[in-house]
Formats: sequence, structure tokens, C-alpha cells
Amino acid sequence: MRVGAGCGLASTIAAVVLVACGGGGGGSPAPPAPTPTPSKAPQSYAVGGTVVQIPADAYGPATIDGATYASADATQTTALAGATVIVGPVPIAGATPPASLPAGDVSTTTNASGTFSVTLAIAPAAPSSAEPFVVPPQNLSGFTPPSAGYYVQVFGPGTDGLSAGVPIPLHRFLAISTSVALRVTSPSSAEAGALAILNADRASNAGAGPLIFDEDEQEVARLHASDESAQGYTCHYDTKNVGPSSRYLAVGGIGLTGEAIESGGIDSSAAAAFQQAESSFLAEKTETPPGGHYMTLIDPSHDWAGLAAVPIPASAGYWEVDYDFGTSTDQDSTGAASGYPIDVLCPTGIVVNNS
Repeated sequence: MRVGAGCGLASTIAAVVLVACGGGGGGSPAPPAPTPTPSKAPQSYAVGGTVVQIPADAYGPATIDGATYASADATQTTALAGATVIVGPVPIAGATPPASLPAGDVSTTTNASGTFSVTLAIAPAAPSSAEPFVVPPQNLSGFTPPSAGYYVQVFGPGTDGLSAGVPIPLHRFLAISTSVALRVTSPSSAEAGALAILNADRASNAGAGPLIFDEDEQEVARLHASDESAQGYTCHYDTKNVGPSSRYLAVGGIGLTGEAIESGGIDSSAAAAFQQAESSFLAEKTETPPGGHYMTLIDPSHDWAGLAAVPIPASAGYWEVDYDFGTSTDQDSTGAASGYPIDVLCPTGIVVNNS
């Protein structure tokens, strides 16, 4: 018998037994252990700033065609503590925070100084296709939409979008920033009363849903009624031929807007001026076809409003009344498509320009 024959046979059958047989050389080296791929930390995006409240009749500042518009009391600010601020990729159109936030949106509350800060996990993006910025053909406010950002909503303590004396909800689209400065006002008793009447008329005449106050709509209504009163005209276009949509964009709005205006008199109060204007707008229902103010008033696509009545210093007892309406989704294009009309009360040289 030859010693080792069995070991040689095993080597022939399976090379893996070489080590057991005392053979050790010629084997392939073991592959290197895989190197773990480092996990990428999720990116975050910070947004922060301040929220202040301005007086119940205030507006601005807003720059339109090189001119800056602001009420005399616009610099009177108070930190708005306890306001809910919601920031994110999904807009919220209502007057109060939703029961559950849309995916990606983040909520926080302003502190005693009115400051807030949130961190988002979703990158800023262009406005959603459900609510695009709609810039009129003649963008006379020089407005340029942010290429990317977030929707920002502010709901002050007690706000419901209807009542006097509480902050008006704000709806904006802003570029990412840690120094956002937001200003909100509140409705006067006359403005809140006018909205209640308007909503009742919308329901009874067209079955249209109720409107809520929106900060930008309210400020642009006050701005235009005040300018009409000071400059002595009543017109959808101002003295520089700037129309409603351009004005709305200039104050921070996020789309086109509808507008109804009236120069009323002789009235003893803002509430009476609103009632007279409302009656005038509703009277257009009997025209053939129904008048533009009436159709704007009852348009079911509108869900935001701003209502203002400003006395005319040069005509005791007369008031300028301005209704501005917005559509938070599928933006209204009535004004830009057909052009707001002009009449004898417009400033000299005004032409329809779809702004």
C-alpha cells in the first residue's frame, strides 16, 4: 500500500480539501469585504421670519409702476403672537388651519415677538399647476413670480375669514428665506358686515358659496378705493392706467382678480356706502345680458374677497367702494381676457389694456 494515495484521490475529486491534506499552496485569495456605501443625510430647508399686525384700515407698502402706495398708519405694527404659520408645497385656501396638513407642509406658531421658524424636508419648487401665477398681458406692476419656493399661510388667533377685529388669513407664495416679513390686518365692522351681506346675496341669487377675506385682496381693495378718493376718479384703472390684476400682484397676491367698483353717495357711514354699492351691483342682474359687476359678484369660482369703502374728501357724504375677488384654484381670467371697461369717471387718457 502506498501512503497518501487516498489524499491524492481526494485532491483529484475536490481541490477544496488541499488544506486538509497538507497541501496549502495554489488557492485563490478570498475576495475583499464589501465597503458599505455611506448613507446620504436627508437635506433640509429652513424658512423663518416675522408676522406683524397692522391697523384695521391699513394697506401697503406696495410699489406699482414706480410709485409706492401705503396708508398713513401702515408703519404702526404689533408683533402677532400665537399665529399659526403653515409652509410647504401645497397651498391652503381656507380661513383656518386644516385638521391634517397636506403632505410636505409644516406648521408652527409665532412666539411673543411674532417670529417663526420651520424646517422642511421637501425642496422648494415652482408653483403647483393647480394654482399657477397668472400674470396679465400687461404686467404694469413689474411682478416677477419666484421661480421656486413654498406656499405660506398665516392664521392669526381667532381668525375665521369673516369676523371683524381678528386677523385676516394670508395666502402667499414666497421664495425660500429665513427673513420673511409678513403683515396682516383685520376687517372693520363695516367690512365684515358687507361681506355677510355679499355672501347672503351670492347664495340667494346664484347658489354660490361664501367668500372669506384674504389679506392681499383686502389690502388691494383699500389701496384702490383710497387712491380713487384722493385722486378724484372712479375706474378699474388708476391714473397710471394700471388695472386690478397688476395691483393685486403688487401687494403679494398669487393670481388674477375680479373687481367691482362704485362711487356712492350720499351716505352717512361706510356701512351705508357698502349697502348702496351692493344694491347697485345686484340691479345689473336685470340687464340683458346681466352686467359685469353682478356677474363678478356671484361668480362661483371666487372664494377670496377684499372690500373697502373710503370717504371722498372733496365730496362730503360720498364714498368710493371697491370689491376685489380672488380664486385660489383655477385662477379667474375674466378681467384679463375681456379687459375691464372704462367710463366717464375714469382718469383722462385711460385705455383698456388688460392689466
